Amino acid sequence: MNIIKREWKAQFKSMIIWSVALIVLVSTAMVEYGSFADNPAINDFMKALPEGILGVIGMNNLSLSNLNSFIGMLALYLSLLLSIQATLLGGSIISKEETFKTAEFLFVKPISRKKVIIEKMVSAIVMISFLNVITFLAIIISTLNYEKGDDFNSFLLLLSVSIFIIQMVFLSIGMLIAAMSKHPKKSGNISVGILVVTFLIASLINIVESVDFLAIITPFKYFEASYILDEMRLKPFYLLLSTVIIIIGLGGTLVSYPKRDLSI
Repeated sequence: MNIIKREWKAQFKSMIIWSVALIVLVSTAMVEYGSFADNPAINDFMKALPEGILGVIGMNNLSLSNLNSFIGMLALYLSLLLSIQATLLGGSIISKEETFKTAEFLFVKPISRKKVIIEKMVSAIVMISFLNVITFLAIIISTLNYEKGDDFNSFLLLLSVSIFIIQMVFLSIGMLIAAMSKHPKKSGNISVGILVVTFLIASLINIVESVDFLAIITPFKYFEASYILDEMRLKPFYLLLSTVIIIIGLGGTLVSYPKRDLSI
């Protein structure tokens, strides 16, 4: 049984919907940018806003009239949406055999649980990669008519990589929770709950600088667009931390799922 093909077929409609939604979001945002580009008045307006509001909308140290900065602001919302998709996918791709009562059919086949999980992981990683590529192709196409700086392509590539890493973090968390949970139907809610809490913590840090020590527990603060724009690199510490989280999540899924009694 080709599990990768089976998963792609099962997720095809969802992937199309997510792709269209992300393309529409990016296209609409870039049309809006057309009215901000090289307009100093918008910067004066943004400076007049309270720091708290700028923090909530992800505009700390960013400018709406600059293409790189505008995309950096947009990246916050793209990372949120793509992370939600990755979290839901991670949970559902593991738990759906029990949710839809197909576990008995699948696991009586001459294939080990570990092999099933590995192929499901590969499928999920390819799917989130696909959406990541679609999103950044949409950005490239929608910015063709705008003037770009020399560092635009490098900045966009680093943003893409940083968002993919965040996707992988939440995918691995979703998988691990689904693999360990005795109530597969609830695993998705738990995973999304964790994501929402970490996003709110990131927003809180943007508003209240004194709690910036909490950044280590929220992936949304690992790769900030303003830092990438200034330094043109990702923070090594958070690259390492993200890698550790992903390894623990995927490794824990491989270890715990084959040992758990399945609900069939």
